[in-house]
Amino acid sequence: MAAASGLDNEFMQYWLRLSLGQKESLLNVAKNFVGLREETDVIDLRKQLVQEERQKYLRGEGKSFDWKEVKEMALNKDKRNGL
Repeated sequence: MAAASGLDNEFMQYWLRLSLGQKESLLNVAKNFVGLREETDVIDLRKQLVQEERQKYLRGEGKSFDWKEVKEMALNKDKRNGL
């Protein structure tokens, strides 16, 4: 925690020297950086879920659908059984 505090102090020294426009620009960069990281986390989570479903399928677990059933579910929402 002490290292973070030192880093915060150093950041504030530079922050205080910036103009309002520079602060707004830097804030936008920080927001974009955090937003991209959150998007990456969501993408990684989706990939993990797909891999888990694939492994279940390969082990023969769960329900498999044939092409006709998939088409029927796509056309008729009531046949989706909570999918």
